[in-house]
Amino acid sequence: MQLQLSHYEIDYYYLPLRRFNPKGKRRGMAERLLRAHFEKAGWTVWRGGFLHQLAATDIYPNVKRKYSRLQKLLEQERPKHWELLQLFCAVHHGMPDFIVYRQGVLKFIECKLGHEQLGNYQKQCLPRLKKLGFTVEVWKIVDDCTKTRRAKINILTGEKTICEKQERLKQRYPQTI
Repeated sequence: MQLQLSHYEIDYYYLPLRRFNPKGKRRGMAERLLRAHFEKAGWTVWRGGFLHQLAATDIYPNVKRKYSRLQKLLEQERPKHWELLQLFCAVHHGMPDFIVYRQGVLKFIECKLGHEQLGNYQKQCLPRLKKLGFTVEVWKIVDDCTKTRRAKINILTGEKTICEKQERLKQRYPQTI
């Protein structure tokens, strides 16, 4: 599988922690907060690492129904990719945290806290998903002082291109800034 340099450019979105009210431990916090964020915005959310378990007989019926819906959706949108996604999930261990769908848009979302980096398996899996034609994004929960809101990062070279910065202060105090 030959990957182009553009497959390594991943969209990063930064959400300030002040939007959320973190309670409890930080372990799994990014996943909890971002899942709630996407569900509130009307997206249907599936766990990405669960695809290879769908054939198991010991899962709850409602979970099986939910993932069967994802399977049908993927087979309609992208025929022959379901088995490949299950392989990525079972063998490569770099599958993003969530698969989200809303109004014909399907995305793969990786969740990170501000200090966390992509793992080696994730750096291999995300470009492969982009090569298959999927939208792949990394969402980071960051401190309030982080001004970047959206960037493109080449995970091969580490090059970062800032696409959007915080505009709130400029809107509030246009004459001083």
